[in-house]
Amino acid sequence: MRILKTTILLLLTSVCFAQKITKSEFKKIIKESKTEVRKSGFSYYSQLISNNKDSIFFTSKKIKIYSSEAATREKEICRTIELKFLRNKRVNFNDCQTCNEPSFCYVSTDKNIYRYRLREMDDGLFLLFKNRFNEMNFEITSLIKKEMDSREYFEITMERVTQKPAANKELS
Repeated sequence: MRILKTTILLLLTSVCFAQKITKSEFKKIIKESKTEVRKSGFSYYSQLISNNKDSIFFTSKKIKIYSSEAATREKEICRTIELKFLRNKRVNFNDCQTCNEPSFCYVSTDKNIYRYRLREMDDGLFLLFKNRFNEMNFEITSLIKKEMDSREYFEITMERVTQKPAANKELS
């Protein structure tokens, strides 16, 4: 009985911590992904990474993005898309394979680099990607703060939208 109560409590608290993300929170996460961190003499960038097994990043209706590479190791994700945010509102989708040696990433081309925009609407925040070859639009539906090995990271859930949302208020 005690185990059942604990399980129900954990499920309820995990649901309570899931929240809609604000524009400022998402911009902060993007900014942190561009920042170099030095600890113990080692240099690294925090990363925004998504599962890309069987190209699900480009085809799935719902996508999860993690703000730590450690989360992908915990979930044993071998094929990833790293969202590398650049200057001038651009993002590069680096497609990498990490489980088999040697690890590798595909060479970036114009097809992998997108312009991105954030659009805030009355009912949510949208992340829009566009280049001359493709357009992808997502609604950012939740942000969950998690912890692993004494480090916090975020799990961001996005849902693909088929039509470009109408602009109530466009954000840069």
